Amino acid sequence: MLKITINELPDGQRWCLQGRLVEQWASELRSAWREAQCGGDTRKRVVQLIDVTFIDRGGEHVLAEIMSDGAEFIASDVYTTHLLDDLRSALKRTRARKRKHEESDANH
Repeated sequence: MLKITINELPDGQRWCLQGRLVEQWASELRSAWREAQCGGDTRKRVVQLIDVTFIDRGGEHVLAEIMSDGAEFIASDVYTTHLLDDLRSALKRTRARKRKHEESDANH
């Protein structure tokens, strides 16, 4: 089970996640995130993962999507911190490849 609590702050939102970020619950998080994005709210969003006990591949994909939308993350354990670092690195590589591809297309 995953509990999602969204706290409204003056400068943004804090999304506090508790429990297991696995496929079924990851889908719920994705839906809630997309709904918030569609609202046009451009304030900062911080996702707190301190109380997340497990993350599967589905959860990793959702975190990557959220990260690509510009969210900031708070994590306390080594595994989650390492996972977030890996996701950031993958996102940077993907963006660099995309820029390179776009520049190549523009030159032709």
